[in-house]
Amino acid sequence: MRAVFPVACVLFLAGGLFASGGQAPTPAVPANELVRGAVTKELKTQAGRSERFRYRMKKVTPEGSQIKEYVETDAGTVGRLVAMNDQPLAPDAQAKEDARLQSLVSNPSLQADRQKKQKEDEERVTRMVGALADAFNYEYDGNETGKNGAELIRLKFQPNPNYDPPTRELKVYQGMQGKMWIDATSHRMVRLEATLFRDVDFGWGILGRLYKGGHFDIEQSDVGGGRYETTYMNLDFTGKVMMVKSLKIRDTETLSDFHRIGDNLTLAQGVEMLRSYQPGKDVVAQGTAPAPPRSQQK
Repeated sequence: MRAVFPVACVLFLAGGLFASGGQAPTPAVPANELVRGAVTKELKTQAGRSERFRYRMKKVTPEGSQIKEYVETDAGTVGRLVAMNDQPLAPDAQAKEDARLQSLVSNPSLQADRQKKQKEDEERVTRMVGALADAFNYEYDGNETGKNGAELIRLKFQPNPNYDPPTRELKVYQGMQGKMWIDATSHRMVRLEATLFRDVDFGWGILGRLYKGGHFDIEQSDVGGGRYETTYMNLDFTGKVMMVKSLKIRDTETLSDFHRIGDNLTLAQGVEMLRSYQPGKDVVAQGTAPAPPRSQQK
């Protein structure tokens, strides 16, 4: 699981939620039971995953945009900044990225600290995913046609009033409501949107509060071999960290150009793949990002 801002990690949900195969879900099956079984399958899939991918991510904030290229390795995911505001990095900035990656490869303690943080993030996400069926009450909310004419099953959810969050990081669910879209053929979650209807406290290595009105929109896609990953995420939250420092999250992340790479990739091999990037020539800096969901289009 990619390491991003804690709130984003909370909402990432780590992949498709509905098992593939069999008949499309119907209201005859309780919605919460569908989610419960699917979460169990998802956690098993995540735990046993060994395939590696290379991909890019474009992040847009009020301050501008940046593009990073990522490679998954046995020692975690490693990334390199390749463009700012759709322009390849200047030579001095490229040199700094090369130096940073070289320092990572040659510093075992830095590698260990990085792996530890990524592992902690993954464990927190696993706890968040594992709590989904208990934290919310789901209801069927109809069907609609999605992208490429796919039939989608829509669910809506509200907090379960009987749910007692065992950790601070799970308290965010108590103030969240929204909708989930499931592909009726693959039984995979293809979209999730939610809004905070009240202020909520959260904990993710830090203590803070998110204010009422914050919302997000996430889309997932099959990136190859049946593996589902988040390919679009729009976040809009305000709050406070440690109840003192203002917190503002407004960004859009688009992930694309997923390519299957070899298994058992070392960190050094992953860094070498990133170092092979050629500014001005590589598709990462020149490609056009996928269109956002219809709700984001004006």
